[in-house]
Amino acid sequence: MKQQPPWIHRAGDGRGVRKVFLDGEEIKMAVFADQKRGIVDRYRQPLKIHSRDERLITERLHGRVEVVWQTSS
Repeated sequence: MKQQPPWIHRAGDGRGVRKVFLDGEEIKMAVFADQKRGIVDRYRQPLKIHSRDERLITERLHGRVEVVWQTSS
């Protein structure tokens, strides 16, 4: 599998636990973040399921993206 660029973050990519911030506000339930393009995809709140294929619906947000790595304590 091709390694992702360091500015791309995906849930479950195996690179550790991170917090995602958009314009300084923490984004919960983020599944994708692109720091260069200023994009965050997250599960909609409250959670909604697509009626046809039963997947969780996401929404795309735009702004200044910051990703902070969580240290294990």
